[in-house]
Amino acid sequence: MFQSSNELAINKLILLYLISKIKMPLSHAQITQFIMEKTYTDYFSLQQYLTELVNADLINKYQENHTTRYIITNKGIMALEYFSSRIPENIRLEIDEYIQKNRQNIKKELEIISEYIPEKSNEYMVYCKVKENDTILMNLQINVASKKQAKLICDNWKKNAPKLYSSILSDLTKNS
Repeated sequence: MFQSSNELAINKLILLYLISKIKMPLSHAQITQFIMEKTYTDYFSLQQYLTELVNADLINKYQENHTTRYIITNKGIMALEYFSSRIPENIRLEIDEYIQKNRQNIKKELEIISEYIPEKSNEYMVYCKVKENDTILMNLQINVASKKQAKLICDNWKKNAPKLYSSILSDLTKNS
């Protein structure tokens, strides 16, 4: 699939617009899901655009808890301000609508983190974290004996973190 230089520029601007408007780091998976759902471009072109935007210092790429995240740079904001009128209005509206509908879920994904890593044969380290405004409220590491247990803990943490955080804090601050 060959794209004109205008299409290439617009697709990069769409990425800058999305990352800028959400006003928080987006994971590689979140960006890919959005772009693929809207069929703005194909997967391989998307990966190329992200790499080119990072290399041009328009977005920063970093690792957090084994997740690649992207955030717009000042240079990216300036480029977007200058060229945003090239993004078709209907696409800007779609992005704005997506952000309005999904901001809380994206923010929740940033603030409630759970993952597991194999340590040894039949041994997994589970990491669970609750963050609020870049401050870590709770950080748990739990060693478990099976992948099934590790997955279950991660799923339950993602679903119930506020309740679990409150319960653990309450139990730890009780007078016995």
